[in-house]
Amino acid sequence: MVAFKNGAGADVDTETEAVDLAQPMDTEIDLSVPTSPDLSPLPEPSPPRHSPLQRIGGFVIAAVCVAAAIWYVPRVLSNDSHQLTGAVTSSGVVSLNFTKSGYLASVPVRAGQAVHKGQTLASEYAPATSSLLTADKAAISSDQARLAQLKAVPVSDQTAAVAAANAQLAKDQATLDSDKTNAAATQIVAPSAGTVIAVNGQPGETVSATGLKTGSSSGQTTQTSQTPLFSLLPEGPQSSQTGGNGSSALPVVELRTSSTWHVVALVPESQVSSVKTGQSVTISVPAAHIQHVQGQVQEILPTPTSTSNGLAYQAVVSVTGKATAQPLDGMAADVRIGS
Repeated sequence: MVAFKNGAGADVDTETEAVDLAQPMDTEIDLSVPTSPDLSPLPEPSPPRHSPLQRIGGFVIAAVCVAAAIWYVPRVLSNDSHQLTGAVTSSGVVSLNFTKSGYLASVPVRAGQAVHKGQTLASEYAPATSSLLTADKAAISSDQARLAQLKAVPVSDQTAAVAAANAQLAKDQATLDSDKTNAAATQIVAPSAGTVIAVNGQPGETVSATGLKTGSSSGQTTQTSQTPLFSLLPEGPQSSQTGGNGSSALPVVELRTSSTWHVVALVPESQVSSVKTGQSVTISVPAAHIQHVQGQVQEILPTPTSTSNGLAYQAVVSVTGKATAQPLDGMAADVRIGS
């Protein structure tokens, strides 16, 4: 019951209905758990039907593949078992060095170049050599002129004067010969015709009678690997020890004076029983564009050498055919057993 006044000021009683806020709503929320979807597997499709012709074609293809594998695989294995790898090596290689220590002045030759006997291969820095030879030759010319003058114009005690002039000429000639020897020591000349196979050193580097120094001091640690007691495989220019401090030296120039060469091939331990002395082979040296040159197994060394693939034996293969080029030491070679 609520009382209020109307416009005339009279009290008016009006009944109002209370609103029940807790009255339930007309729409109810469905909180029930929905049913799961149907997860049953779909029916498998029926396999495609192949015609008889398709089946025959499939069998034919499978048979061809099997036959090709039976034919190809043994031949690949056979080819691998008859293919050897090795390196070119040759005889008649000489190492050339200066006779005295100094600085390398010039090397007018390069690896692979053919040279003749007496050709200069390298020179040592010796600026005073030419001036000394010039002075010696001038002294000898003066002595010869003095002798000619004594013979043309006789003087008192002619014999003694001529003897003194001859003695001076002999002395100056000996000095010239000595200076020529020293000058020759500053040059490396080819002892015979051949082919330069290695040039080690650049102008300005220090050289000595043992070669070009390339070693390290004693404070440095060097790693060594196990090598066989005897090996014919070339390992590039060979260095020589020059002292107890671990230093070594390479020859300034290496010259091959013989045209003969052969190959040292590595034979795996599993195949060594199939390689015999006297067997015919074909040799290829790709770097020198040499293909299928006839050769022969000359010797199989009894001492094995260790490789990354296990133990192997070295087979010395001589060249019996004629090659179209001259390979260099250390070039990789392929040797196939059987001609």
